[in-house]
Amino acid sequence: MNRILSAVALAAALCSGGAAHAGLVNFDNPGVIDIDNDTGVATYAEGEFIVSGPAASFLPIDGALVGGFDATPFMFSLASGASFGLKSLDVAPYDLGFGPGTLLVAGMLGDVQVASRSFDLTGTSSLSFDGAWAQLTSVSFSGTGGFALDNIATVPEPGSFVLAGAGLLLLAATRRRR
Repeated sequence: MNRILSAVALAAALCSGGAAHAGLVNFDNPGVIDIDNDTGVATYAEGEFIVSGPAASFLPIDGALVGGFDATPFMFSLASGASFGLKSLDVAPYDLGFGPGTLLVAGMLGDVQVASRSFDLTGTSSLSFDGAWAQLTSVSFSGTGGFALDNIATVPEPGSFVLAGAGLLLLAATRRRR
């Protein structure tokens, strides 16, 4: 009986990791942007995620993250550095005085670009991303015109699902022995 309880506790612990990095970043309650005076790199944190880039590349305004002040990209990633998947986000043009342009979104695995999409910034869109956007370490955003990002939805990295599956297999094996 002790082994069964131990196996159930282990399986529950492993299964609870499945939603560790699922989240929705909506910029509704913007916090402080930290700027490193030596490097000029700005960092903004919300939940488990951080946005980082040159100080003039992004700004949380009006419940959204605004970018496109210049073509300089900024990065969206987990503060822990773990991988995640990009599921969807809302994008809209943001008038910076020089007209609409194009938004480039790039999925990164380390320093290697593994996925990219380009969007015309003429109207508001809700964008969905496929399996090519899974297991990323960061997402890069840059634009040739002003843009606003909101409701960035992420999914857990596949490793959490493997751990959850291992926990369930352990539970099944323990039950089968009995």
